[in-house]
Amino acid sequence: MNTSYCYLLGLCFFAILSALSPLTNVNVSTVPKTQEDITLKSTFIFGAASYGKSFINEVENPKIYYNHSIKSQKLFPFPNNTKVKSPYNHINGRLDPQASPSSPLYGRMVYQNERLLLQTAKKSDAVDFKAIVINEVMAAPKKNNPLPYAEYVEIFNPSDQVIDLGGFYLKDAKKDVKLPAYSMAPEEYLVLVDKDDAQDFEPFGKVLPLSSWPGYTNSQGEVYLCDDNKVIIDSLVYSNKSYGSSSKASDGFSLEVVNPFLTCDQSLLLQASAAPKKGTPGKENSVFDITPDMMGPQVISATVQDSISILVTFDKTLSSSALSAKWTLSNGLNIIQNNFAEGAINAVSLTLDRPLEEKTAYKVTVSDLYDCAGNSVDPAANSATFQLPSLASGGEIILNELLSNPRSGTPKFVEIYNHSSKYIDLNGWKLANIDDGTIDSRKTISDVAKIIAPFDYLVVTKDIAELSLQYPNGKKEKWIELSSLPSYPIKGGAVVLLSPDEKWIERLDYTEKMHHPLIQNPKGISLERFSPEEYGNNPENWHSAAAAAGYATPGYKNSQRFSLEHTGAAISIQPKVFIPEAAGEQPFTTISYELADAGYLGTLRIFGTDGRLVMTICQNELWGTKGFYTWNGTNEKGRRVRPGYYILLAGLVHPNGHVKQIKKTIVVGSKLR
Repeated sequence: MNTSYCYLLGLCFFAILSALSPLTNVNVSTVPKTQEDITLKSTFIFGAASYGKSFINEVENPKIYYNHSIKSQKLFPFPNNTKVKSPYNHINGRLDPQASPSSPLYGRMVYQNERLLLQTAKKSDAVDFKAIVINEVMAAPKKNNPLPYAEYVEIFNPSDQVIDLGGFYLKDAKKDVKLPAYSMAPEEYLVLVDKDDAQDFEPFGKVLPLSSWPGYTNSQGEVYLCDDNKVIIDSLVYSNKSYGSSSKASDGFSLEVVNPFLTCDQSLLLQASAAPKKGTPGKENSVFDITPDMMGPQVISATVQDSISILVTFDKTLSSSALSAKWTLSNGLNIIQNNFAEGAINAVSLTLDRPLEEKTAYKVTVSDLYDCAGNSVDPAANSATFQLPSLASGGEIILNELLSNPRSGTPKFVEIYNHSSKYIDLNGWKLANIDDGTIDSRKTISDVAKIIAPFDYLVVTKDIAELSLQYPNGKKEKWIELSSLPSYPIKGGAVVLLSPDEKWIERLDYTEKMHHPLIQNPKGISLERFSPEEYGNNPENWHSAAAAAGYATPGYKNSQRFSLEHTGAAISIQPKVFIPEAAGEQPFTTISYELADAGYLGTLRIFGTDGRLVMTICQNELWGTKGFYTWNGTNEKGRRVRPGYYILLAGLVHPNGHVKQIKKTIVVGSKLR
């Protein structure tokens, strides 16, 4: 009797202590499922901005980290000392007791995997933002890949509650599909697929078949998960850029979220799957990483929206501090209003106090700005320049370099040059080719603002990463990547550059014969425009890139370049000594003319010192006031001439009868063996 009394008294005492024990809010990670020693690190975030939500204490204390050293899990008192998971779930920084029957939460004890878990199910009308996370998206599956040839969306429950998905919606920009009833446990992965594909995904994990499918486009799209009132719980926006390279965008990779426990929008943080199967449906992502984010946001660009407003874009999701940040503008400009750009999580629109002026570079700088995780803006990347663009005139945006015969694994590229003093927006400009005599295969260079500065370059290619491996000296900051280029065959074809209204057309008809005749294999060697002033579709105006420059100059000054500057001489030669076999060290000479009047008929012949004709460069051609020709050191039969002295004889005949005869010396050299 005394033993039973003591036992009951002990139970009562334990119950009283449990009732008096205070519940504490802490921020810790999920309690590990093993008993091994482990240190957990998680983030206590004070500031965030997600779909208009904002929180306090962003600037005062933007981030705190807690380190928790857990030696073992605490055991919940239960008959026979059964090891169970604690009823206090260490997820999302809360210790939640079992809910009362009158609350939106209700509890039940179930056995799962031979362990007793305390599970709570949350009604859909009480689901918090990001209580369920869109964790992985397969928008562009590919046949013959290890994964099923079907689209899927994987969701994850990072909360500490069992959540009833019944009545939820999976949406794209146009269509929504209602989810059937399903109780999703904490830390559970669930693959959403069309019912016709559900069986194919069963080997990979838990699957929820849907009666129909929204259908996501390959190149870009929006994925939404909404509650039964169509309030957004989570969303992702993706594009080809999300994959990191065009090859992955077209090779059947899924896009994965790095850290599903973050409460920020993850669209900018998506990565192509690193899994051998190119996706991880139904399990932890291959790129999963909960390392605390310590990197501050960086300014990507500042673009002009109109004459009195600009848009500043960052590489990360911003907190609401962006609206109270310190913005500084050059040239005496002031800001009279700022707000988040419509539908954007990483861009701020600034309204200026007066209109911008053309041909003027401006600069914007920001400080006291924080991202969603509480990191302050990177002081090394907190500014950007911007300009009010001007309209282009003919001959100002030109084709400047072409690689149509790349080495194996290297993409082709086309280089564009701004031969003007204007800042010009290439938004809407297109590359194309010629098919059966008509312009075909138009590819838009950029569908957003893309300013090319005066006398600057822009390289268009399919794969920046691969191109940089072959041409490491190229200026990658002046390269852009398209999913595809028009067809530019190796042997020859046509490159066409079009303005948005197609009023201005620049064309190059190229062949392999335009390369230096002493180059036996032009693979990997680009064709460079010799003079930006000269007609772009003149074969004489294109030459092989120099060996000293790595056989291509993507994004910077051509290795073979000539400018029709004022020389004061009727005929000039540059250089006067050249080596034909030194392909890459200008293996040719330039013969340029500058005349007071146009209308002369020009003839250029090269003779040996013995008086024999070696080469006729041109004969009775109509000349303007300026122009040039080149000689590569070969004779009429295309054979290389001997090293030595040669005489250029220029004959000029004007329609009024005026005749000029000019002699110049050219030296053909040879490399020492």
